[in-house]
Amino acid sequence: MIPYLLFSTSQSNVVDERSLAAVIVTFNRLEKLKRTIEHTLINRFDLVVVVNNASTDGTAEWLESLEDERLIVLHSEKNLGGAGGFSQGFNHVATELPEIQWLVCFDDDAWPELGAVTQFQELEIPSDVGSVAVAVYLPDGEQISEMNRPSVNPFWHLKKFVGTTLNGRKGFHVGDSDYHGNEVVEVDSSSFVGCFIRVENIRNGAIGLPRSELFIYADDIIYVLESRKAGFRHFFAPSIRFRHDCETLVNQQDVYRPLWKVYYTYRNRLELFRIASGFFYPFVLLIKVPSFFLKFRFYEKSEQRMFFSITARAVWDGIRRDFRKKHHEVLAFSKLKE
Repeated sequence: MIPYLLFSTSQSNVVDERSLAAVIVTFNRLEKLKRTIEHTLINRFDLVVVVNNASTDGTAEWLESLEDERLIVLHSEKNLGGAGGFSQGFNHVATELPEIQWLVCFDDDAWPELGAVTQFQELEIPSDVGSVAVAVYLPDGEQISEMNRPSVNPFWHLKKFVGTTLNGRKGFHVGDSDYHGNEVVEVDSSSFVGCFIRVENIRNGAIGLPRSELFIYADDIIYVLESRKAGFRHFFAPSIRFRHDCETLVNQQDVYRPLWKVYYTYRNRLELFRIASGFFYPFVLLIKVPSFFLKFRFYEKSEQRMFFSITARAVWDGIRRDFRKKHHEVLAFSKLKE
């Protein structure tokens, strides 16, 4: 059932608002999902679309027990990964919910702070802005989630390119001062945690859907970069706050467990670097590929041999742009030998 507020003519402060749907992808993290849904439903979303990636932990039954009329649950027959789940969710909004103007996506371990929708409604968004990123913090609400820090593409901005060579990651990501300000900042990419997307650009074919073959990792940044290449601006709005209870990284460092995540990380990063760097891609390979392998020092000795093997597969497939491996295959070759 479509909620009343979308069609009410008696509340003038509501009629002119942008209609907004949340799109959440979940897989076997029921306890985290419960918290996410709780925080989502207390915000004024018009609809909430949850893509259940064939969870086996009681997620389906719990979702079906909920009675909020804004909730739409899509049950996938298999685990599509985050990329496939978001692709399915975006497609559903674009094709089945014509009244929705914007969507905002996030994982089952992230949630909007109270007032996030109101803050979004108050933004002035020019027609050429296709997406908006938000300020994402760790669960304490104080520490910035580094994996969700928006950035500009240094290969599109000469000044940032120089800054990257001198300052590394800090040279092209938004700074802490941008988080503490109230002004929007124009950027080129961000994660899908709290990413608002103008749905009409999907409906009219100006941008496509997230690339489901990527399964997880980099699909979000690639998607926003492709939107930028299509001519749409991307804003960072620090007044809108989300939190992310991410357990993938170790102390916010580039270390991934279980080890199968290493494969998707490096394979997909090569695709990301290809899209971002263009002509410079061969030079990026010379720098980045060795840096992948050097991450071995952050893993336990018992993991290092398998880490090298997985990374080699990822690099080989990434350079050849081979995204055919199924998830069960990745799991099979990523298991530590006893």
